[in-house]
Amino acid sequence: MPPAAMNARPDSLRSRLLRRLWWPLLAVLVLSAVYEYDQALTRASDEQDLALRLVAIALASRLDVDADDARNDDLGWHLGRTLAAMQRADLTDRLMFVVLDSQRAVIGGDASLLPLADAGAADSSPYADRLVNGQAMRVVTFPHPSPLGPVTVVVAKTTHRRAQQAQRVLIDTVPPNLLLIALALLLVRTGVQRAMSPLNRLSESVARRAPEDLSSLPLEPLPKELLPLVGSINRLMTHVRTSVESQQAFLSNAAHQLRTPLAGVQTQIELALRDATESQRQRLLKVQQALQHMVHMTHQMLALARSSSQAASVEDFESLDLQQLLEDAASAWLDPALAARVDLGFETAAATVRGSTWMLREMLGNLIDNAIRHSPRDGRVTVRCGCTGAGRPWLSVEDDGPGIPMDEHHKVLERFYQAPGARPGGAGLGLAIVREVVQRHGATLTLGRAEKSTGLIVRVEFPPAG
Repeated sequence: MPPAAMNARPDSLRSRLLRRLWWPLLAVLVLSAVYEYDQALTRASDEQDLALRLVAIALASRLDVDADDARNDDLGWHLGRTLAAMQRADLTDRLMFVVLDSQRAVIGGDASLLPLADAGAADSSPYADRLVNGQAMRVVTFPHPSPLGPVTVVVAKTTHRRAQQAQRVLIDTVPPNLLLIALALLLVRTGVQRAMSPLNRLSESVARRAPEDLSSLPLEPLPKELLPLVGSINRLMTHVRTSVESQQAFLSNAAHQLRTPLAGVQTQIELALRDATESQRQRLLKVQQALQHMVHMTHQMLALARSSSQAASVEDFESLDLQQLLEDAASAWLDPALAARVDLGFETAAATVRGSTWMLREMLGNLIDNAIRHSPRDGRVTVRCGCTGAGRPWLSVEDDGPGIPMDEHHKVLERFYQAPGARPGGAGLGLAIVREVVQRHGATLTLGRAEKSTGLIVRVEFPPAG
């Protein structure tokens, strides 16, 4: 596939529907407008032809009245007066006539119209469009059995009024039809948008979902055309949720299965240290140190996997006392702090957070472990918790170690990354676990410089528990 085709934006269902409806509807409406204009123009032309025929009939009737004067020279004059009276009723167009007897002799009128009478006799229709002296005229030929014998009345009229009437018909039909076309297309567009609104709501509902939300989509407000699609999505959600639960169970079992043999090896090393010679003791201590590093890394990798969005999607959050969580951490991390000759202090205040107990405990443990590991001897680590004025619970861990440069803050949150100058023994997973837990709880993570030293302060602020 060409790159341009791959980068082209896919066509939307709404635009497809609009094209499928707009073009046929537009064609029908345009044809309807053309037909309406043609019919209106034909009716107007028929009315003009009828008026022209009535003029011819009036002249023929005048012949019937003046038949007794047929041998007088004033018959043509009487016909002329009749036509002049009719001309006064319509000053827009010019009327001309000629009356011929059966011998094609001119009884009255304009003899220059004689060729029109000859042409009209050959036509099947009494009406014709002719050029008279270079001017377009509408001509009617009317045979009449008068008392003088068969006569032919030919009346010609210029087409100025016809042109004006055609223009009025165009003005009267085209703008309303254009408005009708625009209104119909607008109604079609509105109808398509309303018909597509359930699909839009479904799309917005899926887009607003958190990555860990694998619950089924509701079926109630959807039209039946969308039910197969939503049903398939729900079945996929069920499969994914089942897979995640199996992964969670596997991780729990793996953590248990790994800890047991590692704990056994560590116990055996401690027993061996009791009876070991000095040279053996040095080697066993190195093995013990490596084993502890392995245990720590294994624990962190399992915690990172369990706290990821895929594994944490099945976690049930509950209301937790953040102050109690810190007090539990105090008892768990006091001995490691004493062993590292670090003053571990806690400043707690009442705060309630909604979350997962084990994930928050893991996050807090990694923050305290990092702080102790990077603090100097006789250093200080302070763990705090509380609640902001806006009702957002928070916790922070502050140390007086070397700190982390500002340009390294975003990097140390990546997996297996260690800042330059970091103390050996870490796996580069502690802050990555913290970031995963923070994301799962919808919290914010901030790294900054300690207030009274060059150390690091890590602050986590949670959404309101309510």
